Amino acid sequence: MVEEQITIASAVVLPESEDPNIDRASVKRRQSSISDSGNKRPRLSTEDSEGKNEKSASPADLPTDRRKSGQLEERKRGQRLFGALLGTLSQSSSSAAQRRRADIEKKQQAKLKLQAEEYDLKKKKELEELTTIRKQEQKKFDEQSVSVICMNRLRLGR
Repeated sequence: MVEEQITIASAVVLPESEDPNIDRASVKRRQSSISDSGNKRPRLSTEDSEGKNEKSASPADLPTDRRKSGQLEERKRGQRLFGALLGTLSQSSSSAAQRRRADIEKKQQAKLKLQAEEYDLKKKKELEELTTIRKQEQKKFDEQSVSVICMNRLRLGR
C-alpha cells in the first residue's frame, strides 16, 4: 500500500529553518533581550534569600487598605461625575431653535385660551337665550292654565 500525502491549508505558517537538522517541535520562542523591569509592578514585600521579610506588612492589612482606597477613589469619582452632571443641567442654552419653539408654544397657548373664552361666551349666550325662551313659554303655559281653570269653573257654575 502506498500512502498519499494530503496537503491541508492552514493559517499557521512555519518558517523554513536554515539548519535542516533542527526539529521544528523543539524550537522555542526567542527570549527578549530587553529588560522590562520598568513596566513591572513593584513588589509589596521584599524577601531575602532566606525568606525573611525586610518590611513587615501583615497580609490582612493589605486587602483592607486597598479596598478602602478603592472605595475612596470611587466615591471621589462619583462626586466629580455628579458635579459635572449638575453643572451641565444648570446651564441654560438659549439657542435660536429653542427660542423659536418657546415662541410657537406661547402662541399656541394664547390661541387655546382665546378659543376657550369664545366657547365659554357662546355657551353662556345659548344658556341665556334658553332661559328667556323658557320664561316666555312658562308665561304662556300659566295664562293657558288660568284660562282653562276659569272656563271650567264657569261651565260648572261655581
